[in-house]
Amino acid sequence: MLKITPLFIGLRYILSKKDNRVISFTSLISMTGLTLGVLVIVIVLAVFNGAQGEQRERTLITVPHADIYTRGDFPQWQQAAELLSQQSGIASVSPYISLEAMLSKNGIHQVTEVKGIIPEAEIQTSTIEDSMLQGSLHALAAGERGIILGRRLANALRLLPGDSVNLIVPELSGSASNLQLNMHTFTVSGIFDVQFSIGSELALIHLDDSVELLDLNNTGEAVRLRLKVDNIFNAANSVATSLSLLRNELPGADYQGEDWSISEASLFNALKMEKIMTWFMLMMIVAIGAFNIISTLVMVVSEKKADIAILRTMGAGERTVMAIFIVQGLLVGVSGTVLGAILGLVIAANFGFIGELLELLFIPDGMFMLSIIETDIQSSDVTITCLFALLISFLATLYPAWKASRIHPAEVLRYE
Repeated sequence: MLKITPLFIGLRYILSKKDNRVISFTSLISMTGLTLGVLVIVIVLAVFNGAQGEQRERTLITVPHADIYTRGDFPQWQQAAELLSQQSGIASVSPYISLEAMLSKNGIHQVTEVKGIIPEAEIQTSTIEDSMLQGSLHALAAGERGIILGRRLANALRLLPGDSVNLIVPELSGSASNLQLNMHTFTVSGIFDVQFSIGSELALIHLDDSVELLDLNNTGEAVRLRLKVDNIFNAANSVATSLSLLRNELPGADYQGEDWSISEASLFNALKMEKIMTWFMLMMIVAIGAFNIISTLVMVVSEKKADIAILRTMGAGERTVMAIFIVQGLLVGVSGTVLGAILGLVIAANFGFIGELLELLFIPDGMFMLSIIETDIQSSDVTITCLFALLISFLATLYPAWKASRIHPAEVLRYE
């Protein structure tokens, strides 16, 4: 039996230009389709990752990396904060009290979240101080009734630093039907801008002032501990470790906790789903390239029936014939996938420079700011995309290869 090399024959069918110009051209079209598909997916996913990272970073300006609180009183929160700050993986701890209130000024009312903080501790656990447009967190002092507003909230109420604003806190007296509204006057001490929807309508006051607003006997009745962790993607483990530590060292309270992936799960789950659906739709480009592989191989099988019949009479089996055309299709698929991945990585890694060049040459000033778009290339995205492209390419070869293996030499050679 003549020993057949499927790789050699598959290469010959692709690279031969003398008698197979149409086939070579269609193979090139197939490879180009796969290249463009993989290239676009790599770039788009890198942009998605960059945008998601930016949104996560801005969200975590005002949203805690992790929260520790209790069901009921938290009388030992100071000891707990000191204990947790010494734990590995936790950079800092700050207490805060959160309440719902209404801000009112000149007939304009806005319901919002108000957080009572200790400025010195808050600066250690968040980057709000870096987002201050006017004033500073240090301007919040106990008993002075100062308030710092998010930019959107300040714009809605038309407030500037130095203006006074009424802060209205509901209070239940006896029964749910007996609702009282307590009004307090605060002075705007500063305005911050996180450049994101989450936190843009937040108001900050001193922790001691929030205790007074809620008419609490002590801070421990409503305080929560905000944790800043070294690795935000390991925040869930930090919460579990913190809860275990507190339950062992400071028993008696019902400790609870959650990390940012839980508190903001709806936002990040939506972003993840959007990324998956975008990837799935862009994979259709790869599928089009795969359909071109099918048409190319069908043409080859139709044109090479005589060659296939001769190979069969020389001893080549059905599996060998199938392998020839699978190899030919995979060579196109591998070439397109690898080339697309390389070009996509190069463009994604230099997206800022390419954006500046496009803005300079084709885009009017200020219309699109491509140069400020950040990209984040994740190896898992590239690997999964390439594997799926190769899988689709492989599946595209099966039917033409099977048809080639079913050719009967006697029927083809009868008229040769």
